[in-house]
Amino acid sequence: MRISSLYHSSAMLHQMNNNGARLSKLMEQMATQKRVNVPSDDPVASSRLVQLNREQSAIDQYQSNITRLSGNLSIQESHVTALSEQLLALNDKLLAASNDTYSEKDMGGFANEMSQMLESLVSTMNAKNEDGHYIFSGTKTNTQPVVFDEASKTYLYAGNDASRATTVANGIEIAENTNISQAFSGSNNDLSMLNLLKTVSDKMATPGADYRDDLKLLLGEAKKSSDSIASVYTELGGKQNRLTLIGDAHSDVKISHEQVIQELSALDAATSYVNIQMYTQAVQASNKSFMMISQLSLFNQM
Repeated sequence: MRISSLYHSSAMLHQMNNNGARLSKLMEQMATQKRVNVPSDDPVASSRLVQLNREQSAIDQYQSNITRLSGNLSIQESHVTALSEQLLALNDKLLAASNDTYSEKDMGGFANEMSQMLESLVSTMNAKNEDGHYIFSGTKTNTQPVVFDEASKTYLYAGNDASRATTVANGIEIAENTNISQAFSGSNNDLSMLNLLKTVSDKMATPGADYRDDLKLLLGEAKKSSDSIASVYTELGGKQNRLTLIGDAHSDVKISHEQVIQELSALDAATSYVNIQMYTQAVQASNKSFMMISQLSLFNQM
């Protein structure tokens, strides 16, 4: 069977193009150091890589959320610690003031100190974060949580009990904000402990005023507030521990994914180099053969 010159030339050109394409692909892989650059390089591996990279992006976002939330909780912890210390100091002052041996002048001094302690408690409860938002006002972060009502001469809570949550893993959310107003309230965020403290300090500053029963009641209320704030601090610590565990789990999964991604997409440089040499030689040989054959003619034999 005779093979026409046209068919022979087409076959050689097809082979040369194939070798050239393979060589070009190898050069691209060597340049990127990746075995899979486009889905057609390995459809199965490419699909898996897309999934893994999507999961890695989600983990990056979760880790960013954890870092931000942990920072916010640390700020809350510092202010809750301050409240705890202020309440302990207040308790000591109340115990000292319970001594019946002090004069009215001495009690006036106690009243002044207790008034300053009240201001410190209110100031801490009205703390802001670095963005200028109130920390302990629920979701009403632009509203000062503890305000003094001149009409009723009492402290009122202007925030709310709503909660903001941050997603830290698939299906897992942790509350961002902490409610501390309840620690100073009997019910409905009435801030009864703060108002009782103001009442007692005002009476102590007034000569002849009867404040003994209120003082005893305040001692009990201050103890309750101190215990409640301690519970809040424990809750914050629990959140931080949970964030640490979740963050560590994310890091482990991320490392595992990176290893799989490396295995799926990594290029065997040594093998690729050998293949490049092989296909380069094949292309050169094909070109040389094509040139020689294309120059053959019956007229050369005449």
